[in-house]
Amino acid sequence: MKRRDPTRLEREKFDLLIVGGGISGATLAWDASLRGLKVALVDKGDFGGATSSATSKLIHGGLRYLKNGEVRLVRESLRERRILQGVAGHLVRPIPFLIPTFKRGNRKWMIKSGMLAYDLLGYDRRRLEDPAQRLPGHHMLSGDQVLTAEPSVPAADLTGGAVYYDCQCDPDRLTLEFIIGASRNGALVINYAQVGDLACRLGHLDSAEVRDLLSGKSYEVKARMTANVAGPWADHVDLLCGAGDKITLKRSKGIHIITRPLTKEFALVMQTEAGRHFFIIPWRGHSLIGTTDTEYQGEPDDLGVQAEDVQQFVDEINQACPAAKLNAAAVKYRYVGVRPLVDQETQVYEASRRYEIVDHHSRGLKGYISALGGKYTTSRNLARKLTNRILARLDEPKVSCRTAHKLLPGSVSGSFDGYVDKCCQEERSLLPADVLRHLIWTYGARHDDVLDLVRDDSSLAERVCEGRPEIMAQVAFAVHSEMACRLVDIVSRRTGIATLGDPGDEAMNKVAGLAARLLDWGSERREQEINVCREKIKGLPETNRSG
Repeated sequence: MKRRDPTRLEREKFDLLIVGGGISGATLAWDASLRGLKVALVDKGDFGGATSSATSKLIHGGLRYLKNGEVRLVRESLRERRILQGVAGHLVRPIPFLIPTFKRGNRKWMIKSGMLAYDLLGYDRRRLEDPAQRLPGHHMLSGDQVLTAEPSVPAADLTGGAVYYDCQCDPDRLTLEFIIGASRNGALVINYAQVGDLACRLGHLDSAEVRDLLSGKSYEVKARMTANVAGPWADHVDLLCGAGDKITLKRSKGIHIITRPLTKEFALVMQTEAGRHFFIIPWRGHSLIGTTDTEYQGEPDDLGVQAEDVQQFVDEINQACPAAKLNAAAVKYRYVGVRPLVDQETQVYEASRRYEIVDHHSRGLKGYISALGGKYTTSRNLARKLTNRILARLDEPKVSCRTAHKLLPGSVSGSFDGYVDKCCQEERSLLPADVLRHLIWTYGARHDDVLDLVRDDSSLAERVCEGRPEIMAQVAFAVHSEMACRLVDIVSRRTGIATLGDPGDEAMNKVAGLAARLLDWGSERREQEINVCREKIKGLPETNRSG
């Protein structure tokens, strides 16, 4: 990724200014830059640092949406799942799910019917070059087979279960891959840069005031078109140019917790007494459990995980899965996100996850387009539709979308498992096998850039935490090559060091010390950055303090 240079915002004129650096903005920047547009993307936080980071870490079809009759959304999601497996195979990988069936609630005939429909809608799931990515169809289990596979499933009234496959991803790294790809295509991407005003002249939006939150300087950005993909903040951005009175969002708050491992092999789909589903998902040797779904009426910037949120969710988990025997103290890490919903008529759990494109040209405001709602899995297709509309509004020639087949920067063709084995064999003298595999799975084809840092400075081969595969070279790489500006960017979104809980004072001080040297922080700033990370680990709102 190119060096962060906010002065370019004012020095250059752009075809497209993207407001929002989550997955929707990232995929839009990737697509638009591939089609020849000069793109600038800004986000008031870090890339993918809000809703896009606070997911269940799944790329999935949305099996439960079939219950609501949203067949088109499920088919779109399953197609996009296959596409993401193909273009980002190092970050999107198959994972088996088990849905237990009972005499009440998830009944066997009902789940079987859903499985048949899911398989039918995912008819192209095996059309992938990498054999390991080709997903099998579902199969049913007896009650005894379920208990053998996953003893934590309640035995009372158990009638069996269904096994099916979806995909797991690292949402922080995947969002960043799109950002890096856009940057390589010439897009200007700037994190910690907030839009403060959108200037409309004679019914046309032609410039924006953007403040660099790290330096405090403001820049006037000239763009032929502005796209608002700010997620939960989309209606706030619309208000800046007077369009907000026509847009209404409902917000859903969802929390996730990470605990000791509760499953053996499968990701479990469990149901609460109120009929709401949640996942227990294997994640880095732990269990990731989520999500809740409650309406949120506060400001997105104030979102945090309260103690009562965690306790209520833990109680629901224990009711659905008594063998878990969880308490609040067993929660190693917690995080929260707020999802923007365009469906205003139903409760947030039942509300559609569809997206909506609002072309403000038809409403009398040229040069401006908004995208509302949606889900992580379908973001690439949303970007495709947005770019098509933007090209038309700019009177640019039609250019075919390439993002369904164009590999992201870290991706490789063919068998990724074979690529991992080959690289580990070639570099076995440089680093331990667990570290090498971790680096390859994290960075894909870009892992050699991290290894170059180790080759130049062997001290960077040091592990951040004893017994874990992250190394100090990743910290340096995050700053040098991935535009990490703050400690929380490094430990949460670039390396994941802190996403299994507090790594401890020694590890935090070690990472902060290197980051301080690379980013020229004084001792006061260094301590401030550590405190922000501690708040993040506790699930408190992440503050964006200027430097």
